[in-house]
Amino acid sequence: MRLNEKNALGRVILILKEAYSAIGEDAITLNPCALLDSLSAAISHCKNEKEPLSDCMKVLKREIKSKNKFFYPKVDLFFRKTFPSPDFDYEKALKHIPAIIYGGDMICSKLIKGETEKAKAMCDAMKSYPGFLMGEFSALTDMQFYELVFGYFPKLYDEDFMGEMKPLFK
Repeated sequence: MRLNEKNALGRVILILKEAYSAIGEDAITLNPCALLDSLSAAISHCKNEKEPLSDCMKVLKREIKSKNKFFYPKVDLFFRKTFPSPDFDYEKALKHIPAIIYGGDMICSKLIKGETEKAKAMCDAMKSYPGFLMGEFSALTDMQFYELVFGYFPKLYDEDFMGEMKPLFK
């Protein structure tokens, strides 16, 4: 059975949720920037006809295993052929890929600068993003979700986090 693009994206979104949680929990054995870079690189292949995301899943699995071997057991299930296809709005998820990549880049930037608390706060917000894409926040409008999840960061730290991506939520 060949993995289709929707199924591959759904699996990566689930892995992202685990990654944000692990980074936010400050997992000592985790290489957070390598993990987020690997996930961003994989997700950037969505809608790429020459090298689709579904073809990148084996590479992603190898990268996670080699650079984050203690994190891998948390997400091993998502790489198995028997894992059921996640149910989510594929078109909405595609629309939000730039924001997912942007958020990961912002987290890595804070980690590199040694601003761990800000990175953890960003991870705390970003770990809700996969749930948003999977329909867990369907009672909220997209803008209500944005305000609830990303709107607090500028109030806490007097700097922007996802403001550049706000138009995606309109």
